[in-house]
Amino acid sequence: MSNSYPTLKSMGISSTENIEKFTLRYENSQDVLKVYYRREKGSLLPKSKKFKFGRSTKTVLADGGQQTYRQVQEPSLIVVRALEELEQIVGKQKEEKITREELINELEHLEKVMQNKISEIKHKINALK
Repeated sequence: MSNSYPTLKSMGISSTENIEKFTLRYENSQDVLKVYYRREKGSLLPKSKKFKFGRSTKTVLADGGQQTYRQVQEPSLIVVRALEELEQIVGKQKEEKITREELINELEHLEKVMQNKISEIKHKINALK
């Protein structure tokens, strides 16, 4: 591996030549980066690795005239650098024809995330009683 991917190397990704694609999503207040690899049939190596990154929160001036502040979340600098390196390796992700199965999987994942969030909010409401 060349030294041109220091962030990926620090994350434990050593075989950059086998990276096929990657995804990034936001889940449970974290950025979730998943890196997929090309593997030979029967390979015992994992087909993907998942990394979770917390977000930093900072307070910014929301309205200059009102002195109103709000909190904003920013992605980790590590995930930003990792995305830049991954894009160098696989290029910008191209829009492909989406299959029915992919849409169903995406919908099921969204349902799970929403159900977790609803449960979290209900727990907070019950804690206030």
